[in-house]
Amino acid sequence: MQKPKLIHYNDARHYSIYRYEPPMSLHQWRQPVDEILGTEIDTLVYGLGSGETFLHGTEAGLKWGEGVEEHNMSMMWWRATKNLNLALEAGIDPLAVAVERAHEKGRRILGSLRMTEPTSPDDDNPYMLGRLKRERPKVMIGESHPDYPRAAGCADYTREEVRAERLAVIEEVCGRYGMDGLEFDPYVGVFFKPSQARENTSVLTEFVREIRRLLERIGEARGEALWLAVKVRATEEANLALGMDVRAWLSEGLLDIVIPWTESFLFDQEMPVQWLVDAASGSETPVYPMLGRSPYDDRHHLPTIEMYRAAAANYRVMGADGIYLSDLPWPHTEREYLIFREMADPDIHLRKKKHYFPAPIEPDSEPYAPERYLPIDLEEGVPARVPFLVGDQLDDARKDGELKSTTLGVRIGHCCPEDDISFRFNGQVVTPSESSHVYSGTVSYTAARSGLPERLMTHFWFTFELPLDLVREGQNKVAVALDRQFTGMGGVRVLHQVELIVDYYEPLVPVGGQM
Repeated sequence: MQKPKLIHYNDARHYSIYRYEPPMSLHQWRQPVDEILGTEIDTLVYGLGSGETFLHGTEAGLKWGEGVEEHNMSMMWWRATKNLNLALEAGIDPLAVAVERAHEKGRRILGSLRMTEPTSPDDDNPYMLGRLKRERPKVMIGESHPDYPRAAGCADYTREEVRAERLAVIEEVCGRYGMDGLEFDPYVGVFFKPSQARENTSVLTEFVREIRRLLERIGEARGEALWLAVKVRATEEANLALGMDVRAWLSEGLLDIVIPWTESFLFDQEMPVQWLVDAASGSETPVYPMLGRSPYDDRHHLPTIEMYRAAAANYRVMGADGIYLSDLPWPHTEREYLIFREMADPDIHLRKKKHYFPAPIEPDSEPYAPERYLPIDLEEGVPARVPFLVGDQLDDARKDGELKSTTLGVRIGHCCPEDDISFRFNGQVVTPSESSHVYSGTVSYTAARSGLPERLMTHFWFTFELPLDLVREGQNKVAVALDRQFTGMGGVRVLHQVELIVDYYEPLVPVGGQM
C-alpha cells in the first residue's frame, strides 16, 4: 500500500450536520471533502455517527434520531435529525455524497465506526441508542467496573449477534456505499466484562479476522484493496486489559494502519509508541499517532504550530510514519491550514521553531495510561527530575550554524521569592535569566475535562537561556531542588510545568514596502 501523507478525521457531526441550519445544501454536504482540498491530506476518516445510529440512509441500523418521539435534549441533535431527514427526502444521502466527492477529488475515504457505545435503554439519550440494544437489551454487559465506569451499557462481544450486527454495518458502508475501508474505533473500549476481557482476546482477534475477510471480499469484487485502520491505546497493557491483542493482529498482517491514542483530551508529544512501531515493523504496517486536543496551559488553549512541530519531530524519532489529525477547530482558518501543510511532511518544519513540553498526570486517566511525571510536590532537599524528549536534529543544525536559541521554562506553583530553589539541565547547574509572577490563569474547557484543576493558582515562571550545546537530541532531563523553603509562608511548592523552546535562524520577514 502507498502510505498516506496525512490522515484527517472529521466526525461529520460537530463539523457538519450539527452546525448547519436545515435544510443543508449539496454544497454543504460536500464540505468535509472540499475543505481539505489544496492540502496534502490524502486520507479522510469520516465519522459514521454514534456507532449505533448513523448519518446515512442505513438499512443495517437506525438513522440518527429515528424513533425519537420527543426532541427534548440538545438542539444540535434535533438539527442533525432534521438535516438528515430532509436530505434523504430530497434524494441526497450524506455518506454517498462524501464518498463520491472524495473519489472525484482523488482522496481516499475511510468510514470510522465506533465499536463500543455505552448508551443503554435506561439512559435519557435515545439518539445514540441502536436497534440491537432496543430490541435485545440483554446483549449489554450489564455491570460496571471501577476502572471502566461506562461498561454496563456497552454491548458484549462474546455474543454472536453483536459481532454480526457490526459486520452488517461494515458491509453496508464499504459494499453498498463504496468506502475505501474502515477505521475500527474502540471508543470507550469495553468489549467484554472487564474482569473477563483478557481471557477473551481470542474472540476479538477472530472478529478482526472476520472484518479483514469481509473487506477483502468486497475489495476483490471492486478490483481494489480496502484498508483496515485501527485505533489502539498507547500502551500495550491498556489494550490487553480491553481484550485487544494488537501485537497478534499485527503479526497476522490483519491491519493496514495502526493509530495509537489515549482517551485523554490533552495534547501529548510523547506517547510511548515504540513498542507499537517495533510490533508493526514485521508486517510493515504504518503507525500514525493521534494527537490530543489541548495543552494543559493557561497561555495556550489550543496547540500552537510550534507544539505540533515538536510532536511531529518526536514521533518521527520514535519511528512513526506520519500524523493523524483530529478535533481541530472548525470552520478551519489560516491556523488549521498551516497545520495541514506542515504536518504532511516533517522536512517542512525541520528547522523551524518548536515548543516541547511533557504532558501532566491526569487524576481520571484510563487504566495503564502512559507514564507521566508532572506535577510534582517539591520536598525540601529532594530534587524533582523530569525527563522529556527532543526530536530535533540539533547536531546538524549546530554544525550549520542555524540553531539560534534553546530556552527552558519552568513553572512552580505557590512558591515564594524567599525560597531557595536550584535548577539543573542535563546535570549542569543553570541560573534563571528571568522570573515572572502570575497571580492565576484558567485552562481550556477540554483540558479541564481531564480532571485537572481548571484554574492555575499563583505561580512563578523561571526562564533560562541555555547554552546551545547543552540540549541533546533525544532524552533530556530537568532537575529542580527546593534547597530551603521559606518558613514564613506555608503551603506546598509544586513543580507544575517544564517546557523547551528551540528556535532557528530564518530569513527576515519584510514589512510594508521592504524587500
